[in-house]
Amino acid sequence: MSQKKSELIFPHKKIYQLEFSPTISFCYECSTVIMADASGKTKSTIKPLKYHSLCESNDFYFLRNLNPDKMNNYQISKDILKIRINFVNQIKQKCSLLNLSLNTYFLSLNYFDQICSIFASSIKDDLPLISDICIILAAKIIEKKEKAIKTKLFLIGRTNSEKYIKDEEYILSKLNYNLIRITSYDILKDIMKVGFVFDDEEFDPKKLNSIYSNMENMLYLFSERKQYITMSPKEIAMGIIGLCREILGLSAFNENMQFLFMGINKYDESHIYNYVKCLNKIRKCFKIIEEINERENNNMNNNNHSDSTKDSNSDC
Repeated sequence: MSQKKSELIFPHKKIYQLEFSPTISFCYECSTVIMADASGKTKSTIKPLKYHSLCESNDFYFLRNLNPDKMNNYQISKDILKIRINFVNQIKQKCSLLNLSLNTYFLSLNYFDQICSIFASSIKDDLPLISDICIILAAKIIEKKEKAIKTKLFLIGRTNSEKYIKDEEYILSKLNYNLIRITSYDILKDIMKVGFVFDDEEFDPKKLNSIYSNMENMLYLFSERKQYITMSPKEIAMGIIGLCREILGLSAFNENMQFLFMGINKYDESHIYNYVKCLNKIRKCFKIIEEINERENNNMNNNNHSDSTKDSNSDC
């Protein structure tokens, strides 16, 4: 039986609603946003029921007002960029093996990309150690103490040598001792909690549930790609959201989206130029990924393992 959109709509009790302005309220019982027009008619965000949870209004306020350019995009040398995907996959494998959260993975990747943007190809031989230190530092911030200790022991052994202490101190200095970061994953999760479709829009609720179950993996997959480092965290998250809205048959960045998540009070295409540009990059990357997967499947079916995907990351 297909799910009805009405089943996704949560009744909002007045006592849980916090007014940001005469036209916008936040329900902190379910983290939904309710908007009202001049006539008093309301519309609200909707999402799968499991995302209806108690939420801090400050999260939405911060999300709405976060400048997309607040965090610089990284410029990485071509030599390192060519091998970045290998180290990103190694970081993924180690985080998975250690059962670290996606928050830890994306934070360690943020550190790693910043370090890579500082240096030229001269650090290529040091990248294995650098990536390990980035994971350790992220685990110290995100994970519980026991897991952070386990992570360090696994990656560098039981030694607490003076050399490692100096290496960690050096990486910390290059990160400007700033380990608290807002990543694309943080922003994507916040948008998913608030909701990015509206009760006055027509879409398939069953498809929305399916999309929600795949969104984190979409970002996880895209983080390997070269285009990931050319965008700010908010641009990446909004690009993923825009693509998901298009899959639902909706406009990627309509007036509601601009108003809620971009802080734009009047619909204006020129204000969302960078978001549209990022969406196009993400759309292109997923198209290339689909083509690569299809080609690999055909190769496997034909028992013909070629090197055709060797440089699959070259275009995105």
